[in-house]
Amino acid sequence: MKKLTILFTTLFLLIIPIVIKGDVNTSAPYKTYTTGPSNKLIETQTAYEPAGNIKLNLRNPEDIYLKDEIIYIADTGNKEIIKYDLNLNIRTVFKTGFNEPTGVHVDENDQVYVADKGAKSIFIYDKEGNLIKQIERPKEPIFGNAPFVPLKVVTGPRGVIYVVGDGSTGGLIQLNQSGEFQGFFGANDTKMTLMQRLAKLFNVKSSKNIPVSPLNVAIDDKGSLYTVSLTEDKKLKKFNIASETILTLHEEENFNALLINDFNNIYALTTEGVIYEYDSFGQLIFKFGGKDTGTRRLGLFVNPVALALDKDNNIYVLDKGLSEIQILQKSEFTALIHEGLEAFKDGIYDLEKWDEVLRMNGMFGLANSAIARAEFRNHNYDNSLSYYKIANDKAGYSEAFWQLRYNFLQANMLIIIIVVIGLVVGFKALKFADGKWQIYAPLRKGKAKLNKFKLVRELKLILNIFRHPLDTFYEIKKEKKSSYLAATIIYISFIVVMIFSDYVTAFLFNNNDLQNYNLLRTFLLLAGLLILFVGANYLVSSLQSGEGFFKDIYLSTAYALAPIIVFTPFLVLLTHGLTYNESFIYSSLQSITIAWSLILVIVMLKEVHNYTIKELIINILLTLFAMVMIVVILALLYLLTNQLYEYVMGILKEVFVYARV
Repeated sequence: MKKLTILFTTLFLLIIPIVIKGDVNTSAPYKTYTTGPSNKLIETQTAYEPAGNIKLNLRNPEDIYLKDEIIYIADTGNKEIIKYDLNLNIRTVFKTGFNEPTGVHVDENDQVYVADKGAKSIFIYDKEGNLIKQIERPKEPIFGNAPFVPLKVVTGPRGVIYVVGDGSTGGLIQLNQSGEFQGFFGANDTKMTLMQRLAKLFNVKSSKNIPVSPLNVAIDDKGSLYTVSLTEDKKLKKFNIASETILTLHEEENFNALLINDFNNIYALTTEGVIYEYDSFGQLIFKFGGKDTGTRRLGLFVNPVALALDKDNNIYVLDKGLSEIQILQKSEFTALIHEGLEAFKDGIYDLEKWDEVLRMNGMFGLANSAIARAEFRNHNYDNSLSYYKIANDKAGYSEAFWQLRYNFLQANMLIIIIVVIGLVVGFKALKFADGKWQIYAPLRKGKAKLNKFKLVRELKLILNIFRHPLDTFYEIKKEKKSSYLAATIIYISFIVVMIFSDYVTAFLFNNNDLQNYNLLRTFLLLAGLLILFVGANYLVSSLQSGEGFFKDIYLSTAYALAPIIVFTPFLVLLTHGLTYNESFIYSSLQSITIAWSLILVIVMLKEVHNYTIKELIINILLTLFAMVMIVVILALLYLLTNQLYEYVMGILKEVFVYARV
């Protein structure tokens, strides 16, 4: 009798699911991160707390779906789909025809779609568990020889079925309700290697890159599809109904599951157990979770494969390794953020909620971005600029700046025209007055006195480089019209201008992290690069029979930098009047300035060393090679010196220890 009691008790425990509740206030075994200034990750309040786990008699489960507080689980090892309510009462068990069910989805009519990898079929059931249809490999000729091995499935508007297929390199397999093939959707891009580009250039056959097939799929309430793939970049993508990519996320993690909530937040799960939550614009809200290394703590996972959300946006994570579901309950902080995002979707801009978020975490990037959008919609463009800048949202900043600029020009256009006309008339009047009464005579006398100083004449020579570059280099080399002092001042001016550009360039065009900007490192880097070029070219030219001495190269290189020195400050000022739409103006002018200086450097090398074109090309290539080799040698010397220092210090420490003994 006792043995029978134990046997029945054991069977009862195996059949009935067990829910283990965790203390919601218990500290989570992971840190939670969000984006702060400059889009860097910063630690924030815990977003989701481990609240418990559901122990079920599962074997290698692969997918989970939650709709109307009912959980659907693809119990792959047991070859069935189990339907539970949140009180863990079994509603239905689907078993008909399954071989290896790996994906489950429920449409708006409560029809259950099952992707079966082993049976190579899609099964459709009604909500009572009755089989409606089994869709096998499409027979349409357009499907060709493509494999049909369903892994995951979702449905879209008008009953369109989207299937993630193993080896489906064309993207998602698109079917209608009758199982007829409608085409591929959302294929991943491929990148050509250097060898493939060369083969294409010379019309030579080469191996082709095969696109990576999607790994999982989700769909939002508007019918937009999202996929995750094990690609090198663009691992999470959002597509519109025309299969055009409208959002890409470039995290380094390997995503294996995702879903979209009611207000289009994106949840993505990685193979390492890390969960990412993004808003509908792709901005990171939270990053949390991790891999269980044997601690068996709630909130850490062994082999997470899928996730689901209940109506309160609590997260359910299916752990294949533990054959259980872990529940992560959202915190009050997360609830506040969700309320704000949901209000945004409804067109309500509740600043109080976001101000409360900032009071809880002043560096929370999404809150600053949300307030910026709200201020923008309320036409408070000045305020929105400030918040967009804190959130590092350059696209939003550009829109707000465009509105401010438009309003300013509209209000002050007449004044601007009058000022411009006044300046032109004033300039003409002063020129006329100078011709009649010599009002600029004192300035001309002062200029003549300055020209008596040799250093002034040497520095003024930089202006001649724009009109007569060949003559200028000749005067520097043959007529000795410059000096080490003048060239050094020009080099320092170049470095100052570059640092000025890093600091003062407008926010839209400035990619520098000014909070962590190292002024000394930048100065030494630029100075070292200039010295490296001059030194390497002198060494190469000495071996290549160049006519230029070290002094000639040092002086002439300084003057070749004139376009960058003269025009960069004006370009920096220009950035403060441009938006993203006009960025091509800045980038084009910047490229012209840099190219101009590079051309002057090339002309300088030819004139200083009196090279032919062939000799010049060889000289430039050898100079670049010498620069690389010098850097490598210096790096090796640094490492060897550092090791020698540590070795000597180790010996000295041992000597001191023995001496004390």
